[in-house]
Amino acid sequence: MKLLFPDVAVEDFDFSAEWLITAMNADNKQVHFEGQGRNSDLEMILDFEENSELFESVSVGELVHLDPESFLQAGNEPYKPQYEGF
Repeated sequence: MKLLFPDVAVEDFDFSAEWLITAMNADNKQVHFEGQGRNSDLEMILDFEENSELFESVSVGELVHLDPESFLQAGNEPYKPQYEGF
């Protein structure tokens, strides 16, 4: 499991901390977040183009909790073919 933040160890990251919405771009439905607490030195931008209702429900200055999956990067596992031996 890897975080989207390459310089931060998973053990040092606070998955339960709130994130402050500092900016929103209505044209491309992106939201800029700043971490709070132990994550205070982190920033991230999430794309809400596929979820317009959620984008419309938040506003600048709001503190929100984000899903832990928002911070995780998909692991690049080596390809393992599925086959049966004869």
